[in-house]
Amino acid sequence: MKETVISRIYILLFHIILIVMVNSKNGKHILIEVKVISNKKGRGPTSFINSIKEILPYNTGHCKFIASQEISPINTKNKTDYFYISYPRFGQDIYDEWIKINKTDKLILGPVFVPRKWLDFPNKKIWKERRFPEILKSVKSIVVHSDRVKNYLAQKSNTTSMIQKYQNVRACTNLKPENIKRFNDRTIDIIFFEKYYDLDRSKQGNELFDLLKSSKKKVVRMKYGNYNKTQMIELAQNSKFIIYFSFFDTGAIGLKEIQNFGVITFTHQKEFILDKSAGFYIPELTNEFNLKPAYDIIMEKIEMTKKRKINTELIAKISQEQNKCEKALEDICKGL
Repeated sequence: MKETVISRIYILLFHIILIVMVNSKNGKHILIEVKVISNKKGRGPTSFINSIKEILPYNTGHCKFIASQEISPINTKNKTDYFYISYPRFGQDIYDEWIKINKTDKLILGPVFVPRKWLDFPNKKIWKERRFPEILKSVKSIVVHSDRVKNYLAQKSNTTSMIQKYQNVRACTNLKPENIKRFNDRTIDIIFFEKYYDLDRSKQGNELFDLLKSSKKKVVRMKYGNYNKTQMIELAQNSKFIIYFSFFDTGAIGLKEIQNFGVITFTHQKEFILDKSAGFYIPELTNEFNLKPAYDIIMEKIEMTKKRKINTELIAKISQEQNKCEKALEDICKGL
């Protein structure tokens, strides 16, 4: 009887040791170097990189992210598992060097990689677009901000068979306002934000703006590239709603910054609706010939929303949680 008990104790100890060893092995962090840029300001790509830089180093799940001023085939470190370059600006010769040292499978590239011009992709005169299927196959992953971008790149480059190599990572901002104005204390009803990056829908924008002006709402027109950070913050602090009229955006960091003030969003891009309380998906905004239906729906939802007790602090908190840059790195980690 005594021997049986002792045997069971040994077996139990063996299983405990085995579990500890497995957990220890599985608990090893994946080390990811993130290429950062020093002392540079700007919109879009630069803003994304700088926002990521602000939170490094960062540990999440089984990943450890650290900042690196320089990532190249010459200075790769054996202890690093992956290299994340959000804005790859290296030439074809450098990519070929990565191939020579057999480390292209350690590269995570994008979202600012391809295309240079959306409608021209793939442009055979640009080496990374000409060799894109080869690059996609060789690297760990290509980062994109949405399914729309992923599907477009895959279809245009005939790489749908490698769709799993594309990785969705949200755009992000660390902007976290200290004071959030109450809904009824805000003096601007609507920010009408226009951005025509891929398609020129300015004619339709003018049509919608004329409709908005005909309402009794206070509407402020805001065009991409024609405002600074101070102006944006002042508008965001004092606005109730934003109509995001963009064709088509990928990351929309400017929108995310405005959302973080508790501004409620109307958009035709579903990925920018963070929560039902924080925004409305309005596909009618894409109508090229008649924007009256979109206008009517927006006005109806504004009146419906105003009848509720709006907690802008809660809306801002929801937006800040979804837009923070820790979430972007978590997206990368989950995709490994």
